[in-house]
Amino acid sequence: MKNFIYLMVVALFIGGCSHKNEAIELPAYKGEYTGESAKNKHTVYLRSVKDIRTDKRNIGSILANDKKEDSFYSDADFADKYAKGLRYALDIAGFETVSNTNDAALIIDVNIKKIEINYTNKTFESNLIGELDIEVVVTRGNKVTTLNFRPKSSKWIAPSYDSKDVEPFLYTLFSDNINEITSKLTNY
Repeated sequence: MKNFIYLMVVALFIGGCSHKNEAIELPAYKGEYTGESAKNKHTVYLRSVKDIRTDKRNIGSILANDKKEDSFYSDADFADKYAKGLRYALDIAGFETVSNTNDAALIIDVNIKKIEINYTNKTFESNLIGELDIEVVVTRGNKVTTLNFRPKSSKWIAPSYDSKDVEPFLYTLFSDNINEITSKLTNY
């Protein structure tokens, strides 16, 4: 009986001290674009959105004393969610999205090159740091322009080892980037 009690105490201690690391999701873009509108009702064809990261599942780390303690991961199809969000933002900005390259004034290809969110155990500083690397190739007639967007953001959150606590931060990074790209395209 005594051994059973010790076993239960150890199991509770180990179970209670472990952190919850679940797959992070990216909520759908909610149409928060409030930037400039397209001056002319440009027709846009979003030809592709590709996630070209080598490890599409890993999106960051939990760091303790500058050492990797655990990873953040996601099974979300970032390319699909990004494409839907960008199409929606382009519609809000006054672009006419078309489904044929021959009907488009602008042809857009997007490459997601990096998604990284790191959580540190810092107490009085930003402890959640995120960075994206997005490449946008815009074709207008015979002119091809490559735009690179590398938004970075950081904030402090209450100490947490629950991966679900970083989802709003990931959503903010993506929606801000979609809004920035849409605003840039209104000048074309």
